[in-house]
Amino acid sequence: MSLPWWDVDELAKVRVLEYKVRKNDIAMWGYIKYEQLKPFRKWKPHRPKRVQKVNPETGVVETILNVKPPRTMKTIPMPEMEQEFYKGFIDWVYSCRTTEAIITYRPGSQLRDIHVYDPMWLVNCSAKDIECLFIHKIRYSPADKEQALQFQRVVSLCFQKGINSESKWKSSWWVLEEKMKKKAKRVRDRENRRMEENGGKFMKEQQEEKKTNKQKSEKIRIAFSRKPKEREENYKAAI
Repeated sequence: MSLPWWDVDELAKVRVLEYKVRKNDIAMWGYIKYEQLKPFRKWKPHRPKRVQKVNPETGVVETILNVKPPRTMKTIPMPEMEQEFYKGFIDWVYSCRTTEAIITYRPGSQLRDIHVYDPMWLVNCSAKDIECLFIHKIRYSPADKEQALQFQRVVSLCFQKGINSESKWKSSWWVLEEKMKKKAKRVRDRENRRMEENGGKFMKEQQEEKKTNKQKSEKIRIAFSRKPKEREENYKAAI
């Protein structure tokens, strides 16, 4: 992680929301939380360097932390949304406690909640679901009006422009997605070629090593299988 140490320290203490941590990151996240209790003996987060600068106007020496910009994702992952929830739709509200929109519907005999942490996730809903959310406005408390209306604005835009999971709308996202796919394919092909080349060299080295060991074992076997020559020993009597 490229975040400064105080951000990592706070992230390890706060409660994780219901959005599940990716399977490949569970072990690393657990290790970070474990190291935070030490604190950070083996795993070292980024600690900004202290730089002292003199203010030319006042002449006061100021201590500035040289914080490196964190590495961030260039494209936001868009998770798959549950489809056809309009059939048992009940209501959707904005939660100020978790800063998310919660869609409640009844697929059968039980109630089910859909947690939407980012308004842009709604673009992956079906056309009927978008229409349902457009007709039934989101509920919120007056203090959370600005945050809640972000979800409603995305729904309104999707309804007007026909943006949903069933249509491929005109956007630079698709061009960017195609570029990312081609780049990922090039990286995979390069890695596969490298593994094939290294695998061939490794197999040749293994075969040569096996052949050498076999020759040594054969020489040792032959040496031990030979019978020693009989020698006549003459003893002189001691006078």
